[in-house]
Amino acid sequence: MKARQLILFISIGFLLESCMANLQPVAVKRHGIQDKNIEKGKEILSKAWKTQGLDNLKSHQTYSFTATDAWKGMMGGIGKPWPEKHVQTQFKYEVGTFNGQLNFLSGKRKGEIAGLQSWKYYEKNDQDLKFLQTDKKIAFVLAAYQYFVELADRLREAPIISFAGTKSFNGNNYNLVFVTWETSAPHKGHDQYMLWINQKTEMLEYAEFTLRDNYLKMPGAGAFYGSIKYDDFREINGVLIPHKQTVFMNAPKKKDRKHLHELTITDFKFDEFDVEELHPNPDLKRLGDEKL
Repeated sequence: MKARQLILFISIGFLLESCMANLQPVAVKRHGIQDKNIEKGKEILSKAWKTQGLDNLKSHQTYSFTATDAWKGMMGGIGKPWPEKHVQTQFKYEVGTFNGQLNFLSGKRKGEIAGLQSWKYYEKNDQDLKFLQTDKKIAFVLAAYQYFVELADRLREAPIISFAGTKSFNGNNYNLVFVTWETSAPHKGHDQYMLWINQKTEMLEYAEFTLRDNYLKMPGAGAFYGSIKYDDFREINGVLIPHKQTVFMNAPKKKDRKHLHELTITDFKFDEFDVEELHPNPDLKRLGDEKL
């Protein structure tokens, strides 16, 4: 049955090859983005940013955490970036950049280190460190996992931010904020985000996102989108860090068990290592948060 499902999925992918997922709100499609919604959207997102303590984020230079990443089902088997569906890792990041590093704590690659410096991929085994042709899966995931930890801070600087209405889901009411770049219509150059900000807590609890650039390279992948649920917030040095991040295929599901994968974080710490660990090649230009 699994083989049949995979064949069906690939066949659908070919049919959707020219399609792109579109999170653009209906009102925006019809009337464009209105000034009053731009102001309201920015205000809601800025409030979430402040409530979650992300105004303190850039007072730190680095952070690290240990995580269990568990992928499930047929799609989890296709999408997992690791050799196994269930792996324990330690992540290290430089705030506001895409410089990151992971240490495999379990599985076939236990003891190995993989990293990204100025978008150059490297691996370290014992004391031997080599910059290699990019491992597209791990390079993508290293940057993506950091981006989603810092999401409300990163998206606050986007050029297109608009209030997109309200939504009730699982007993909570949410303000929706649409975020993208260049144009609100779907295009290959930039992703779209729909942020669900809890009206009561004023915190970002869900985010829907397109997958314009991803490591799967499967036919029709751009026609699908994903969503993430942020949960188990804990205060670390004045910043509320979601220690449970549940990812779904397409829209959020009412039951968390219907997820694609789940990242569970422990031992989150700021500034516990020297930032130069993430710059093994001192000659590489420091790009900050520039995207290549």
